[in-house]
Amino acid sequence: MVIKRLRQIKKEIRVIGVAAQCDPGGITIIGIVFRGSLWLDGVLKTHSTGVDITEAMSEMIKHSQHYGQIRVILLSRISLPMEVKISLNNLSVNVGRPVIFLGDGEEPIYTWRNRGEQTIFSASGINRWSAESILKASTREGVTPEALRVATLTLSALYNRADAQGINRTPPGYGL
Repeated sequence: MVIKRLRQIKKEIRVIGVAAQCDPGGITIIGIVFRGSLWLDGVLKTHSTGVDITEAMSEMIKHSQHYGQIRVILLSRISLPMEVKISLNNLSVNVGRPVIFLGDGEEPIYTWRNRGEQTIFSASGINRWSAESILKASTREGVTPEALRVATLTLSALYNRADAQGINRTPPGYGL
């Protein structure tokens, strides 16, 4: 696996947060493109008929108008069904972008702390220190990057389900 070197990690780095939901016809995948933690740039959607969503996710990202701007792919165990299979290394190689996975992912696993909270993550195609800088730039509060939070909320709205395990940490005054 080649480690991608990002020249500079700015507060407006383009990241895509991906969430998925099983439905009777397969798996729906939503991608939310964010500029750091500041604002939404785009929404992507695709569908996969198999449990391995690596290829469907790769195609969704590579064929989007945002592909040239996206620097990092963010995934979370909370925003993916347990049945779903994904290879972080294959996704990183196929798309040509680093992948950061929050939760129990592939080895090695690191710990990241932000404002008194902590989470574990693994990274593919990027070193630990760059991954932590990207997580910090793309997170407003807590340890959930905005792109992942909004992807999960969007999927929740599409499927009219309760919010995914407390990932909705809306600050006061930001009412949904």
